Amino acid sequence: MGEKTEKPTQKRLRDAAKKGQSFKSKELTMVTLVFVGLIYVLSTDPLLWLMQEYRQVLADGKFVNPQAYAIRLFRHGLEAFLPVLLVCIAAAVLPTLVQTGFLWASQALKLNLGAVNPLQGAKRIFSMRTLKDSVKSVLYLLSFAAITVALWSRAKGLLFAQIHMSPAGVAAAWVELVMTLVWISLICVVPIAVLDAMVEFWLFMREQRMERHEVKREQKDSDGNPEIKQRRRSMHSELLSEAVKSDIRDSRLIIANPTHIAVGIYFHADIVAPPFISVMETNARALAVRRYAESQGVPVIGDVALARRLHRTHRRYTFVSLEEIDAIMRLLLWLEDVERAGMHDDEEDTGDGANEGPAKEDGEAAGEGADEASRAAMEEATDDVTNGVTKGVTNDVTDDVIDEGVDDSGNGLREEKADLRGAAASDIENGG
Repeated sequence: MGEKTEKPTQKRLRDAAKKGQSFKSKELTMVTLVFVGLIYVLSTDPLLWLMQEYRQVLADGKFVNPQAYAIRLFRHGLEAFLPVLLVCIAAAVLPTLVQTGFLWASQALKLNLGAVNPLQGAKRIFSMRTLKDSVKSVLYLLSFAAITVALWSRAKGLLFAQIHMSPAGVAAAWVELVMTLVWISLICVVPIAVLDAMVEFWLFMREQRMERHEVKREQKDSDGNPEIKQRRRSMHSELLSEAVKSDIRDSRLIIANPTHIAVGIYFHADIVAPPFISVMETNARALAVRRYAESQGVPVIGDVALARRLHRTHRRYTFVSLEEIDAIMRLLLWLEDVERAGMHDDEEDTGDGANEGPAKEDGEAAGEGADEASRAAMEEATDDVTNGVTKGVTNDVTDDVIDEGVDDSGNGLREEKADLRGAAASDIENGG
């Protein structure tokens, strides 16, 4: 077994708390209980009712009804001591709950035969906690001895003077002495209790330390096994048929919801001018489409409103309607600009001195010309769609074309490109 050098994780601490193994300082609880109880007694004077009752009995003398007196005494005693009892219970329970994080130690109620193991008992006897308790007891004895000596030297004159005092003076003297003793004791006990809590916390964290392989195993259990994650990803990819994967690869971009809808847009101006819907998936298959598109380098753009509109108003293998053509073409033009800017940045980063001069200028001019031609083709396609040149290629005509050339079994885009191009060309000629 390796050495435990790692700090305990939060899960380890929670599991230990369920077993009843949590940081608890009895000294802090005791100090809180005494302090709160003393403050409550001094501020409310619960014995006042009993004192008044005794005075009434002495005044009434032999005319007291024993039954009524017992009932009245019980009621006043309950009124005097029940609030004190409730306050003390709260003062004892709340610090413990705060220290344990308000966790219920359900497993601590089970029968544990290991608690009566002699070897475990011997380990507890000869442990750091036992040594800590011994040192704490010695500190308590020394502090109380010092308190007694200091109080005796300060109040011995008052004690001997009681023989000359009235009963009321004796009572007042003893109240003063007792309260002085209590407050001095609390002042001396608080530092010891705080020191005990610090040592107790250090011992608890020391006992809960973990080995390195335990931390790794717990992290794997919490985050998920990488093998299981890989299997889940493969299952997502298995949700897609080869035809859908082919459509995704041929798509210009994927518009996502981002998790519930995935719509693929196919656009190649030299094949067919208007863009059309190549992929339309929802829920788990939409997530699979996103992952596969990202793995194939197909851009995925999150547009919730546009994805919902396309899913609501379009079907797979239909041309984009005139209502949505502007939004789609803006995305395509923006994507073209981004890719062109990225290509120029790559050329500048990878260029060297050999590419400088007239040859480099000719290459840049050629590249700019190609970019302008591509952008012009896209803008021309947009103008054709919006100006009605391709009005014959609407969704109604597209449905007829798709029904003739593409069956609903979804064999992919590659088998339908020739039919789509021919149908679109004939419709454009007829429209012209």
